[in-house]
Amino acid sequence: MKLYRDALVLCDEGIGSTPILAKWMTETTGRPAHVIENALDDETLETAQRIRDSNEQYTKSQEDVIIVYGSGTKTHDIDFLSASEAIYNVLSKRPNVRLRIIGELNIEPRFDDLANRIERLPFTTFDGYLEKVASAHISIAPLEQTVFNDAKSNIKFLEASILGLPSVCSPVDAFKSAIIDGETGFLATSPDEWEHKLLALVDDQALRAEMAGKALESVFRAYSPEYIAQQQLAPLIRRFNNRKSNVSRILFANVYFAPQSFGGATIVAEEMAQRLAQKESVEVYVFTSWSNDGAPDYGVVRYDAKGATVFAVKVPVIRTRLMDVEDEAVGQVFEEVLNAIKPDVVQLHSIQTLGVALGSVCKAAGIPYAITLHDAWWLCERQFMVTGEGKYCFQTRIDPDLCALCVLDKSFNKQRTAIVLRGLFQADGLISPSRFFKQLHLYNGLRDEQIFVNKNGIKLPSAEYKRIPSKPIRFGYVGGSTPIKGYELVRQAFSALPECGIELVLVDNTLNHGYSSINADGMNAKNPVHIVPAYTQDTIDEFFSGIDVLLFPSQWKESFGLTVREALIRDVWVIATDAGGAVEDVVPGENGDVIPISNDSAYLRKAMEKVIENGNSLKNYSNPYKDRIRTFDEQADELLLYLMSLVKHEPVVVVDADR
Repeated sequence: MKLYRDALVLCDEGIGSTPILAKWMTETTGRPAHVIENALDDETLETAQRIRDSNEQYTKSQEDVIIVYGSGTKTHDIDFLSASEAIYNVLSKRPNVRLRIIGELNIEPRFDDLANRIERLPFTTFDGYLEKVASAHISIAPLEQTVFNDAKSNIKFLEASILGLPSVCSPVDAFKSAIIDGETGFLATSPDEWEHKLLALVDDQALRAEMAGKALESVFRAYSPEYIAQQQLAPLIRRFNNRKSNVSRILFANVYFAPQSFGGATIVAEEMAQRLAQKESVEVYVFTSWSNDGAPDYGVVRYDAKGATVFAVKVPVIRTRLMDVEDEAVGQVFEEVLNAIKPDVVQLHSIQTLGVALGSVCKAAGIPYAITLHDAWWLCERQFMVTGEGKYCFQTRIDPDLCALCVLDKSFNKQRTAIVLRGLFQADGLISPSRFFKQLHLYNGLRDEQIFVNKNGIKLPSAEYKRIPSKPIRFGYVGGSTPIKGYELVRQAFSALPECGIELVLVDNTLNHGYSSINADGMNAKNPVHIVPAYTQDTIDEFFSGIDVLLFPSQWKESFGLTVREALIRDVWVIATDAGGAVEDVVPGENGDVIPISNDSAYLRKAMEKVIENGNSLKNYSNPYKDRIRTFDEQADELLLYLMSLVKHEPVVVVDADR
């Protein structure tokens, strides 16, 4: 209960389903609380209509009169006592009356004498429960007079009414507000009142029919979803629909987002959302995916993270390859989010799994959107232009015939290519994180003016940051045990080095999930190997201060290369392959070494040997080109200008955009 109370206190306002609940919420928090009563949902109304229609086909027995009581939990024993004397007397005085109990209820031993007229039914489905109630004649809802029961809703009266039954209820708060005593139902306080009013209904079939009809009419009028929505919910929601004229709404879409953070693209998306959300002129929303084994496919959760309002859709675990490219069901969910937010502009950042249907939804709604050219997902089915043999294909203008030799199904690849290219060409703008990746897409039919270079930023080191030169040179590698990041090359190159007073620090990002994917003993190295968990944006300084050289032997031409910049700005020497956008800020021989992309580890080993030979030069090394590295703040400011230019349909001019 403490957790529930803590959650309540954190809220700005409250919603209670009864006035008493709202009153106590306000007294607890000191903040406003509103009453939005429980409405009758569409499924219940449809089920009740079907039952009423079927009941019209036959007439209920007029010889026997059934009083029905539904007990949801064992806690209702004390509630039943408030009417038990009257019910016992009615059963004793009227041999044609039967009592139907649905659910668990302990009644007094004196009812044993009437056991042949007491029907007990077990818990059942909701539809089955309604059918059992509907086949009775009178519904009862006895409740002990307590504050707890005053806080309850009047759902038992609502259910009985839509099934065509009159009700006798205790006069707790919710029943008093819903029932006109003697007209739409009976309210009974004392045992005498209970007995008198039950007998009136037992003995008068016409009264039962008249009261049931008026109850049905009143409930339809006051508790339909439409009535509650318009009369109680709409006035509350209307307060939050008034958009400020000077505030722009930006919606980001990224496959992952906090707290489900994974990969460099997610780091960039989170940092952009957080920084733009801090601006008074911007509201930030995020559309992402989430995983929960118990949640229904395409269900949505809404939460706050990184200063943004996040809508996360549960994507199916079992899916086709086409669904990763174009999932119409995700598109439908995105359309609902779009209609709710009504953003001024949308940025589709990294949307594999979410799919290109998001762009089509924006287009249909007339909302401008930009696509970030992250990885080679828009050009290559394999995403990284790496063949099944783990080799970069080195294509510039993509040749479908060549790709057909690499993919599993060339007809699917042709279909996929048509879908993603259509998505690219219909976008209002395209964003490239590097000059290299812009050029790659220009080779493939896009125009220079379509693509805006918005280089990714990085988090600046803290003012206290200082790299700690180590006596043994420490090499660091953060790419995980994947071939595409060059893990095997690192293993081979480091193992080939003789014992020479060096160390290797390997980041194993699976340690954060409770298991290890890297076996240090299996490297057969002659020098020490240390395996550490992945660093976060909060611990990044600690990691880089403890290494001298970053190994980045990526096996493909990357769109950016966040890790390289994180190292360069922290005075860490970089040995990297000629990996496209990843090495645009590396000046060979001055802040790093660039080696060819190759599956031959000799290139990496020779570069490492060169560093070892000149190890003393790293002791007081400082990167002279740190000013070339862009920060997240700079990236966010430039990104905002560009996105707003799409809203205004004006070209954006940025001085030295490729700095």
